[in-house]
Amino acid sequence: MAEYQVSVHYNEGTVLTIEADTAEQAEAKAQGILEEHAEAYYPKEYAPNPVHRDYMVVDVLGGDN
Repeated sequence: MAEYQVSVHYNEGTVLTIEADTAEQAEAKAQGILEEHAEAYYPKEYAPNPVHRDYMVVDVLGGDN
């Protein structure tokens, strides 16, 4: 059987609940979480090789809003 490398794209939005004193602080904390944890998981048997990753904070709700 032949092996094929297949490029895939995964896009997901998630709402995180973060305790902070200001919306700006909550956004900064969320950005830090994204930088450390934003990734998709694929079993090693598929030899995943990430070639591209985008992440961003989209909105901050709550607090003074």
